[in-house]
Amino acid sequence: MSLVITPKPLLRLTFKAEKRFRISAMLLCIFMIVVDHYFGNVFTTTAVLMYSFFLFPAIYLNRYVQVTYFYYVQQPIIAFRLMCIVIIAAMTLVWSVAIVDYILDPPVFPKEERLKELMGESYQPVKN
Repeated sequence: MSLVITPKPLLRLTFKAEKRFRISAMLLCIFMIVVDHYFGNVFTTTAVLMYSFFLFPAIYLNRYVQVTYFYYVQQPIIAFRLMCIVIIAAMTLVWSVAIVDYILDPPVFPKEERLKELMGESYQPVKN
């Protein structure tokens, strides 16, 4: 078994399948951004940003672009596209688990307890 990627396309998707993949990935990105705006936290926002960052190479480095612009270096481009597809799938899973966990069991940090936790022994409560 060889670890070398041949210049043959590993994902033989038709034009119609590529278009469906592109549209569904973009709609999923928009959905994730909207849901994250209302229900998310810093961790879920990071997952959405990573998804968005790797989305464009995953959907636009299709076979046509590989042959047209990267004819002599198709092997790294194929590997990079596959890595991007794996990363967006993983970020979708991570974001889904994180957002469901955050919605079902939100962390509760009372203001005074959080300040004590951050400042330690030097915390003096404010007197009103």
